[in-house]
Amino acid sequence: MKRSIFTDLFEAYQLPLYRYLLQMSRNKQVAEELLQETFYRAMISLEVKNMAQAKAWLFKVARNLFIDWTRKSKSEQLMVERIQLERADNNNIGNPEEQLENLTKQVHIEEVLSRLPERMRTILYIREIQGFTYQEVATAMNLSVSQVKTTLFRARKKFRYYDQLLKGEYSDER
Repeated sequence: MKRSIFTDLFEAYQLPLYRYLLQMSRNKQVAEELLQETFYRAMISLEVKNMAQAKAWLFKVARNLFIDWTRKSKSEQLMVERIQLERADNNNIGNPEEQLENLTKQVHIEEVLSRLPERMRTILYIREIQGFTYQEVATAMNLSVSQVKTTLFRARKKFRYYDQLLKGEYSDER
């Protein structure tokens, strides 16, 4: 029974967790190792009562593993190494100008995100990109829902500030 639940969890959350860890670490090998460790810990200690709680727990474990990895490697929060995310549609032949524009936007967004503090970056990422509810974010981050909302508001504001700064459209508003 536990094996089928674990298989369902792995199939449902492997890719979102990998993308999250890749976004945070900016290193494909590190993301793969942390993903493997996340599911190893889930296999030995997770008691699944409902899938929503499991999702939040998995992201919490992945986040804590990332923080531990950052501390152990004595890296700064912003990793120097940059690896482009692989997309499912890499094999599609499309308009090269459009592909270049999309890649440029993606690199810009990653650059803006990398300037945010880890906590803001994580909350913004799992709320906006992974689609977590406020309650799921709160559970994953060990915060209250009001703390999540406040941090998310501030993260969005800083995101806009850094976005304008990098585009050369800096305004004195923060």
